[in-house]
Formats: sequence, structure tokens, C-alpha cells
Amino acid sequence: ADTQEALISGYVALAQTLNLPEQKEQDQTIIVQAVLRWLSTHPGWLLILDNADNLAVLEGLLPSKHLGHLLLTTRSQALGPLADPLEVTTMPRDVGATLLLRRARLIALADPLEAASPADVAIARAIAQELGGLPLALDQAGAYIEETRCGMAHYQKLYHLQPSPLLKRRGSTKHDYPASVATTWSLSFKNVEQQDPIAAELLRCCAFVHPDTIPVELFTVGVVHLGTTLRQIRVDPLVFDDAIRILLAYSLIHRDPATATLSVHRLVQAVLTDAMPTKTKKLWRKRVIQAVNEAFPAVTFEEWTRCGRLLPHVQICTAQIEHEPIPILAAAAHALHKAGTYLRERGQYSSAEPLLVRARAIYEQHFGSQHLETAKILHNLALLYERQGKYEQAESLHQRAIAIQEQCLGVEHPDTAKSLNDLAIICWQLSKYDEAESLFQRALAIREHHLGAEHPDIARTLNGLANLYLWLGKYELAEPLYQRALAIREHHLGADHPDTAQILNNLAIFYRDQGKYEQAEPLFRRALAIREHHLGAEHPDTAGSLEDLAILYQRQEKYQEAELLCQQALVIREQCLGADHPNTARNMNNLAELYRHQHKYELAEPLHQRALAIWERHLGAEHPDTAEALYGLAELYRQQGKYDQAEAFYQRAIAIREQRLGPTHPETQNTRKSYALLLRTAGRDF
Repeated sequence: ADTQEALISGYVALAQTLNLPEQKEQDQTIIVQAVLRWLSTHPGWLLILDNADNLAVLEGLLPSKHLGHLLLTTRSQALGPLADPLEVTTMPRDVGATLLLRRARLIALADPLEAASPADVAIARAIAQELGGLPLALDQAGAYIEETRCGMAHYQKLYHLQPSPLLKRRGSTKHDYPASVATTWSLSFKNVEQQDPIAAELLRCCAFVHPDTIPVELFTVGVVHLGTTLRQIRVDPLVFDDAIRILLAYSLIHRDPATATLSVHRLVQAVLTDAMPTKTKKLWRKRVIQAVNEAFPAVTFEEWTRCGRLLPHVQICTAQIEHEPIPILAAAAHALHKAGTYLRERGQYSSAEPLLVRARAIYEQHFGSQHLETAKILHNLALLYERQGKYEQAESLHQRAIAIQEQCLGVEHPDTAKSLNDLAIICWQLSKYDEAESLFQRALAIREHHLGAEHPDIARTLNGLANLYLWLGKYELAEPLYQRALAIREHHLGADHPDTAQILNNLAIFYRDQGKYEQAEPLFRRALAIREHHLGAEHPDTAGSLEDLAILYQRQEKYQEAELLCQQALVIREQCLGADHPNTARNMNNLAELYRHQHKYELAEPLHQRALAIWERHLGAEHPDTAEALYGLAELYRQQGKYDQAEAFYQRAIAIREQRLGPTHPETQNTRKSYALLLRTAGRDF
């Protein structure tokens, strides 16, 4: 039913099948009307009109009464009152694999997927996924395998090497669909081009991004880079809807109004790009990279949703950019930089690293090692390494970034202060406490002078300095800084923001470590609820809240609740950070301490030992965290009566803590008290 002539011919043939008196009339209009009368007066029939893409063809050629059933196959997604649509979606992977194996005659038509060999099943699944579950493409592939007897593995290899020729081939039997995938879509492309050049350009753009969930903002925010034809979208939004309507009519795209996204089949992309000259491909690759970068917002919590929508498109359009001109490389580097930063903030550190490393390479190669853009990527990569526990690498990058910023912006610039602040955090992690305090104080002075005492950036420095004072046992200095930072963040970001949760959690630790448990618990719970809601249950920061609450419960001797939370946190950290990360080691050490308090020594000892090994490897034998594991093992052996082993660990822990924290630090004093208890128990003097 693609043309009126074809539909009329079908009705003439149907008149003969029904043996109607008018079947031999010379005027075909009389025959058609006779068929329509019959359909309007007889029940129990099914009339199938295939390829009814142009609904105008059907006008005046449908029965006036529906006593039977009418089935239209059409690519048009707007049927109006004519019929209720039933979308034929692509096949799920296993259904597609089964069709492929049956069409290739590698299993019988009634056989299940598992009737094939495991190797063929695995390859069939992979091919079905690569062909996007499209029945015509799967049927086409099966016909090729059957006729050439090439086997599944050979076809997969061929498709990887020469996808275009295979998409153009069709089965040779008379029962096969007459047009190949490539031919079918190529004809649709030509029709679209004739009807609306804007629709054609829109589709070309979609060929160079990820096929799924293409955000509409790519064409609204990024359209300035997509050529003069598509720029008309900015002038008149109706132009965009008109273009979409034409593409929908040929089922070349799908539109989801709920998510404001488009999607295109990956084989549509393959056929479309294959037909493009090399020069055209390069042009569109450039346009799309620049448009994606333009649409990708600055990475803030408020923009996470948009960042997540654009992330897969950054990954696709920057996949092969090594030999592109500098303007394209610059846009790609900016997009990679933002995408990597977003992944870091979402706790996906292993996914963030390759994007940030690639961005750094482009910046250093094309902008130079002393450029401000290079300083920005060094700073953000350093933040990633800090979260991965790679403190020495982070320190080196922060120092390089600061040197560039001081040279280009000056020693008093707020951006310089930002890097000073984050270097201070690294120095604290590396137990360089005097240096950390000095850097925090410098950053705070610069920020207060240039930004004002209530600026949101001030809160980050106040929090870092308060954390340092808390660790050093200077509680009277820490509390007012926490309170001030909390007030700033609640005022500027709101009480439900993840950055506000950070201060709440740290203030709760402050109260917990002073034994003020009733003040600590509601703050821990508020921070945990915010993090679970906004960051997700599997984020490393959520794990931190779970662990800190577990420590509170342990000190309150609520061991069952504490163990559950601590184990949950450990699972998240091992999954997100890896089993060898310093923060994972902290989780292990805390869980070991919990087991030790319950006299579960056989569970505690291997965890303490694992934590000690990780900290010694990453932080060094003289780091305060290393002393924490040593102290835990010393306590474990003392409680078991293994005094000689305990003494050696106490002595190492005391030496580290006296050197790094000072003799008056609470951790140092606690270690010395426990050591004295050991000696008294063993009948010896301290």
C-alpha cells in the first residue's frame, strides 16, 4: 500500500478471490467500491495493508464499517484516529540471536537458542547486539551465513572488517525481503532530503553521537556549531518539530517527550556515514564535537542530570580525534575534561581517569605545559588521584598547577587559592601538618580578601582547616570553623545539598570523638540521608557516612548495628575504590576494631594485617594511618595475652605518633596508656 496504484491493484485481486460480480469491470473504481461494500457488510475478515507509509494514499480506499479487522504496517508514528498504534520494537538480544541461528539454518526452526553450540550462541548474541536487534538485518545476516556456509565466527569477523558491503547484501531466495537494510534506508534518506533539508542535516548529526538518548539540548544549545541549515532551529522552534515529524514518518528516529531525547538505530548511523564522502564525515565530526562541548555544562551538582545525559555522546564523538586540527582537539579536550570531572564527582574514578588523562595530553601538546587550561586539567586530575589514594601523584600535579597559576594569574588570585587549598588536603593526607596548615591559612586569606567572608568557596577552606585541627586534637579551633562552614553552605546551597552533607558529617565526627554521641547521631543520619538521596547508595561518600555512623554505634556498644553498616561500607569501597585503596584499608581496620571489641580475634587479625599492608605500601611505614593499624594489632595481641608481639607493635605505633602527631596528641597519649597497661599486666615497668 505504498502507492494508490498498488492498493487498487490489490483490491482488484481481492475481487477475484471473493468472486465478486464486478471483478471483470473495466473501470477499476467500480471494482474497488464493490470490494469495500463487501468488507463493510461481512464480518470475520483480516485485511493487511503493507508499507502504508503515506497515509494520504489510503484516503477513500478503506471500508466505511469495520466488521472485520484492518492491520497496517507503516513507518509513520502518527496515525491519528485511523488506528491504534502498536510499535514493533527491536528484538531483545536472545530473541535476535535465536532468529539469526534459525535463519542461518544452524538450528531447526522450532529449536530454542540453547540447541546451538555454546560458541555459536555467544557469537549470535554478540552479532544480535551489534545489529541492534533489527529483524531485517538479522534475517539478512542469517541468509548470508546459510548461502555461503561461512559460519558464525567468520561472519562476525567479516562484519567487523566490512560492515557496509554486508548491509547491502540480500538473500537470493524468492521468499526473502527484496531490499537490503542499506537499500531500504538509503531510499528513505533520499526522500527526507527532498522533503526537508533541515531534517536531513538533523539525521546526519545523529549519526555521529551515541544512538540512544540523544538530548534535545544538543540541537538547542549546541546548534550554533551545526552549520547554517540547522541554525534555523534557534530562530524558530517549529522548524525543529517539523524536521522531527518527517524523520518520524520514516521511522528513522524515535522521540521520547518524557526525557526530551531522540534515538536512532545504530545501523541507520552505519548506512548514513558509509554513504558520506570523507570530507563530509570530517566536517560532521568537527561540528558534533563542538556542539557536544557547547551543550555540556559546567560540572556542578545542579547540572548532574544534564552531564549524565551528554556523557555517552562525549565518549563516542571523541573516540577518534588524534589527527584532527587544533580547534577540534580543543573542543574535544574541554568535553573530555568536563566528562571526566563529572565521573569523578559521581564516584566513578576508574572511568574518570582515562578521560582526564586524554584531556591532559591534548592540553599539554597543543596549548603548552604553562597554559592556564593545562593548570586546570592538572588540578582536576590531582583531585582524582587524591580520591584514589595516589597522594604523591596528586601532590606533584597540584604543585605544577600552582606554579602555572602564580605565574599567569598571580599569587593572590582566587584560582591560585583553590589549588593551594587542595594541596593542603594532600599535605594533610601525607602527614605534613605544618605545611598543610600554612597552605590552608594562605588560601583562606586570599579567598576572604577577594571573595568575601561568606562566599561558598570559603566553606571548603574552613572545612579543610577544621578537619586538620580535629585530627591534631585542637578541638577548640575546629568547632567554630565547622559551624561557620555549615552556615555558609546551608545559606548558599541549601540544607539538602551534598556539600552541606560533608560539613554535617565532619561536625558529627567532631562530636563523636569527644563522646557527645547524642549530638553526633542526628548529624550523621542527616548526612547519610542526603548522600543516599543525591549521590546514590553505592557512592564512596555514602560509604563514608555509613562507616562513621558504624564507629559511633561501636562506641555505644551497639555492635550488631555497627557491624552491618561497616560491612556495607566496605563492599561499596571495594567496588568503587578497589581492595587496595587507603580508604578501603581504613574500613578494614575499623571493622577489625569492631570484631576485636567483640572478642572475634580470628576475624579481626587478618583485617588489621591487610590494612597495615595497604597503608605501608601507599602511605609509608611512618604514616599516622600506618600507626593506627599497628596500634590495632598491638591491642589485639595484648587482649590475647601475646605480650611480646603486642609490645613490638606498641613501640612502633608510639614512635610514629610522637614524631608525626606530637607527644600531647590524644592518639599518642592513648597509645602510651595502652602500652603502660600491657607492661603492668606483664609485671614490668613502663
